[in-house]
Parts: sequence; C-alpha cells; structure tokens
Amino acid sequence: MDTVRLAAFADLHLGRKKAPGVRWAREVLIDAAARGADVVIFTGDLLDKKKATEKDLRDAVELFRFITRELALPLVHVWGNHDVGSGFIPHFPALEGVHRPEGGGVEKLEVPGIPLIFHAANVIADPDPRPTLRELPAVSGAGHVGVLHTEVEGVYTKNPCLPTTTSHLLSRGYSACLMGHVHSPVVLNEDPWVGWIGMGEILELEVPAT
Repeated sequence: MDTVRLAAFADLHLGRKKAPGVRWAREVLIDAAARGADVVIFTGDLLDKKKATEKDLRDAVELFRFITRELALPLVHVWGNHDVGSGFIPHFPALEGVHRPEGGGVEKLEVPGIPLIFHAANVIADPDPRPTLRELPAVSGAGHVGVLHTEVEGVYTKNPCLPTTTSHLLSRGYSACLMGHVHSPVVLNEDPWVGWIGMGEILELEVPAT
C-alpha cells in the first residue's frame, strides 16, 4: 500500500437541532467507503455540550459501531471541548476498532493494517488553553497524520482550545493535519493538507504511507 485514503469528518454535535446528525454521517461514510476509504478520522465534538442527551450518547456509540462493524473500517478520533462539556465521556464504552488517545497529552496511535502513524490529542477541559500541541513530535518521512481539536492563532474562533500556529503544524513534517473545532471548512495549507474539515462536511484525502 503506497497511499492511504482517509475519510475525515468533525463537529457532529449530536443533540443540536441544526447539526448534521447520524443519518448524514452514515450516508457520507457509506459513499466514502464505496470510493475506497481505508480509515475514518473524526476530529472531535461528537456530542453537543448543551443539548446532548443519553439517547444522543447511544446514537454516537451506534455510529462508531456502524463504522467499525458494518463498514469494517478502523476509526481514529479525539475528544473535543463539547464532548468534555457534555459530561458523557466517562460513559462512552471502549469499542473494538476505535482508536483514540487515553490521556491528555499528545499520543502516537498505530492502527493494525494501516501504514500510518497518527499523532493525536484529546481536549480535557472546556475551555482548554493548554499549550499541549508544543509537544507534537517533529518527524521525517511520510505517513504521519495529526488528528487534533484545536484553534490556530485565535483567528477563526475565540474559544481557547489547545492553541497552536500554522507554522508550528507545518514544522512537524506531517503528511496532513486534520482538525476540528471550527465549523466552517478552512484550508490553511494545501500540501501538506492542514485545516479544519468543518461541520456537515467530509474530507477524503489520500496520503503517502509510511
């Protein structure tokens, strides 16, 4: 496998009335799988901190099971500030095929059968102004992907969330940095791809393997 095809989405905000919803997510992911996606990436804010209910939590779990069981694709994800604010993270079960950081720092995730290394960090508070992303390791060689829920230089959002800069992300040498937190799709750099996927959007991206 010379390249890996990513299907990435973000900021689902289950519980919010005008959010895309589970049906939308299933439909776009079915289409992405049909086009040859190798792995699904979700960059945080699965649940809305103000509106999510226990039913939304169950729907979120079932969506993740749908991805890993019915689509038979591995899922890499991080928690966002709304996930923290919802209070539901402690009730989210461990699921086979779902890969996420365990703590609050930057962690390296490797997925069986996927020749990539993911560098990921959870948000652990709302807001979360920690300078955690300074710890993103610099790499050489292809096949490294950042999975983040963050703001960049306070330009696109004023909600502090693992702040970083475009220049710092580019200096890490990753093949892509996929981000959640900003609800509009914003591309900060085309190659390597660095940006926010946006709410109600799916990004399909091919990156070189390790």
